[in-house]
Amino acid sequence: MSQNPVENTLVILKPDSFWRNLNELVEARIKGLGLTVIAEATLAGGKNLPEEKWREFYFPAIGDRPPCLEGTSKYMAHGPVKVIHLRGADAIQKVRTAVGKTRPWQAEQGTIRGDFWAGAEEANAPHRLKFQQPGDDKFLFNMIHASDSTPSFEREICFFSLLH
Repeated sequence: MSQNPVENTLVILKPDSFWRNLNELVEARIKGLGLTVIAEATLAGGKNLPEEKWREFYFPAIGDRPPCLEGTSKYMAHGPVKVIHLRGADAIQKVRTAVGKTRPWQAEQGTIRGDFWAGAEEANAPHRLKFQQPGDDKFLFNMIHASDSTPSFEREICFFSLLH
């Protein structure tokens, strides 16, 4: 019997994964972790969440920092995004380790953010002005979201009725 708890986690491939044509590579790395895919959906156009829902989604992580929250919600609603519900032993930690640190320039090589950060500034430059808000000195394109805990997963999955 496994000593590791079976957990659920939510992964979201963010718009910059798609803009840089890295979404399939990023998804393959996540699916290569050996976790069970419970549900998945690509949200684009009218199927994506509106900005106000993305603000609600990200508020616990970003908090009351209006420029950052506004830019992030606008960016995520612009899409496309791919949402994946995964389950398995130590799923949260496995995914978080594979993803790497939130700030990609701090992420280690071998992680998704660490390996794919190179070239991101240039590739995302045409999009920066659409989403970066006054007062947000460094809008963060970091390719992927991963739940950081079971309570986070339980709150986050509720935003995506098509996944449950």
